[in-house]
Amino acid sequence: MNNKVVLITGCSSGVGRQLSMLLAEKGYRVIATARDITNLDGLQVDMKLILDVTDQESINKAMREIITRYGRIDILINNAGYSIRSAIEEIDLEDLSDMFDVNVFGLIRMIQVVSPYMRRQNSGRIINIGSVSGKLTGYVNGGYSASKHAVEAISDAARLELQSFGIQVTVLEPGAMDTDFFKTLSKNSDQKMKNEMSPYSSFYQSDLNFRKNQGRADVRKASKDICKILEKKRLKARYKIALPLIYTVLIMLPDRVRENILVSIHRKNQSIK
Repeated sequence: MNNKVVLITGCSSGVGRQLSMLLAEKGYRVIATARDITNLDGLQVDMKLILDVTDQESINKAMREIITRYGRIDILINNAGYSIRSAIEEIDLEDLSDMFDVNVFGLIRMIQVVSPYMRRQNSGRIINIGSVSGKLTGYVNGGYSASKHAVEAISDAARLELQSFGIQVTVLEPGAMDTDFFKTLSKNSDQKMKNEMSPYSSFYQSDLNFRKNQGRADVRKASKDICKILEKKRLKARYKIALPLIYTVLIMLPDRVRENILVSIHRKNQSIK
């Protein structure tokens, strides 16, 4: 039975919650965290903690409890994150800063607090949950894509810096999954995106239609795939998860060809009633 200590951020719902359950079933000593611990009710895991990745004291307090109890940490899964949609001209910089604080700076804070323990062990794994949006940027998604581009760069740098200490770092690049992610996105963005007076209203309507009709992968299956990755002896630099073939193809195409296809998709979704 696997008894490695796994710390997961953002376990209120979605991938974080599913991973917590699946890894606990496999015998991992799972530490599930969330800003509101009541959102972890019903999770059968080794430990539940309040942890806000935007609050250094919250992170430090959680780490003290983890080290006091286990004396080590074997795997960090940086899962906390969310998205806002907006055209770049209209994006609210405070909203953008808040998103970066979670998606980027929160991830860095977690790496900084966990790495010293992993270095002393001369072992550890850091799994950063990125997004296909970190490789493929479309209309009204520049802010979120920028945050996930940053996760790609941070993961690459950390992998090079930490590998001599026995620490492996990888980034996962999932597509759309059937989670509360899009509900949160809608809550954060739809008021602006439904503004018919915006010069970007056609792009917003296209994106709303696209999300309404977009297929989404089963989150439990995707989480099982992530579990399999964790069990590999040697991690690759990055893994695509729950990614439709069309996205894989778009990423590989020349810029002009890809942009022409995105324009065509936009026009098609704009016309949906």
